[in-house]
Amino acid sequence: MGSSSVVVVGGGVVGLACAWELTRAGAAVTVLERSDIGSGVSRGNTGWVVPSMTFPLPAPGMVREGVRQLVTRGDAFVLRPSLDPAFVRWLWRFWRSSSPARFDAGVRALLALNRRTLELFDSYRDAGIHFEMHSNGLLVAARTVAGLEHYRRVFERLRELGYEGGEADQLDGDELAELEPALDRRNVAAGLHARVDRYVRPEELMGALADRLREKGVPILERCEVVDLQARPEGWTLTTHTGELRAEKVVVAASLPSTRLVGRFGARVAVQPARGYSVTIAGNGTPPVHALYLAEAKIGISPYSDGVRVAGVFELGAGRAEAPAGAGERLLASARPYLAGWRPDADGPLTTWAGLRPVTADGLPLIGELPGHRGLFVATGHGMLGVTLAPATAALLAPLVLEGRMAPELQPFSPGRR
Repeated sequence: MGSSSVVVVGGGVVGLACAWELTRAGAAVTVLERSDIGSGVSRGNTGWVVPSMTFPLPAPGMVREGVRQLVTRGDAFVLRPSLDPAFVRWLWRFWRSSSPARFDAGVRALLALNRRTLELFDSYRDAGIHFEMHSNGLLVAARTVAGLEHYRRVFERLRELGYEGGEADQLDGDELAELEPALDRRNVAAGLHARVDRYVRPEELMGALADRLREKGVPILERCEVVDLQARPEGWTLTTHTGELRAEKVVVAASLPSTRLVGRFGARVAVQPARGYSVTIAGNGTPPVHALYLAEAKIGISPYSDGVRVAGVFELGAGRAEAPAGAGERLLASARPYLAGWRPDADGPLTTWAGLRPVTADGLPLIGELPGHRGLFVATGHGMLGVTLAPATAALLAPLVLEGRMAPELQPFSPGRR
C-alpha cells in the first residue's frame, strides 16, 4: 500500500481535524477510516461549538443524578447496571473525579485547550472549508427559575476559573420568548443566552474537511479498518484488511476503537461508551433560530437549513449503538412543551440516529504521545465535546507530532495520566 510520514486512523471530526493541521504544516498524511467518512459518532449530534459550556462530565453530584435517573427510569443521564470489572473500575474513577477540586482542575484544563476554538473555526472558513455554521449563540431555556439555577451556577463557576469568552445574558420569560419566538411563553420562565457560542452541521463539517484534504492530495481510504499496529525500528506498520501501510508516526483518532488499537501500548485511562440519540425532522411553523438547550428535559436543539435536529440522552453502560424503539418519538415528546411556534411534521421523514460517544472517567480527552512508544499518538475520549474540541485538539497535537514540541495546554490530557 505504500508509506506515509503520518497516518491518521479515524475519519471522524477529530481525525479529520488532525489530518488538516498536519497537512497544513507540511506533513505527508494518509487517513484510514474503517467505515465511511463522517459516518461515526459525530454525524448525528447537534454540532455545538460551546466554549461557554465546556466542562468535565463528572461534576459534583453527577453520579447521584445518574442513580436517581436509573431509579426513576429517567431519560437524560442513565446508568445501566453492569458487573463488568472494567466498567465498575471506570465508574469508581468517575465518582472520584466528581469532587469539587478535580472538577475545577478539569475546567481549567478545558478552558486552556479551548482558548482558540472560535478562531480555528473561522480559519477553516478562510481556508475554503465550507460548511453550515451559525454564530448567534446558545440559548438555555428553563420552564422554572429553579430549573435554570444549575446552569447559572456552572457559568458563574467557569467565569471564576478563568473563562474570558464573554458574558451570558440572563433572561426572564418575556425576554426569552422575544429572543426565540419558537418557544412557548406559557411554558418558559427563565433563560441564559451565551452569545459567543455557535453550532455547525457536523456531517457538512466532516465532508468539507475531507473534500479539502483530497484537494490537497491527501489519500483518504474508506472501509479500511486497521486490525493490527506494530512498532518497527523506523516507525510503525499498520495492518488492514487490504494490506499493510508503513508510517513514521501514527495518530489514532478512531473514537471507541482507539482503545483496542492502543490499549496494549499503555493507555492507562479507560474509555467507556455512552449512547446518545437524535432525530432530524422538518416541521411546521416558525423553526427555532438559535441552538437551544431545554434545561429540565436536558435536550439540545439545532435548527438547520433543511430541518431541526433534536438530541439528548447520555446512557452509560449501553453496549450497542442502535436506538431503542420509540427513542426519537420520546425525544420529540420531551421537547414539545417548550415549543409553540414550531411543531414536527407528523407526516414528514424522521431521521433517527444513535451513537456511542467515547468517554473517559475524568471527563478529559486523551491527547498526546503514548509514554514509551515513540511516534504513536492518540486523540480520543472527547465525549460530548468532539465538535467543540476537535480543531483545538488538532492545532496543539500537530506540533507535538511533527516537532516534538508539547504545548503546556496538553499536559492534563496526557494518555499516560493516572
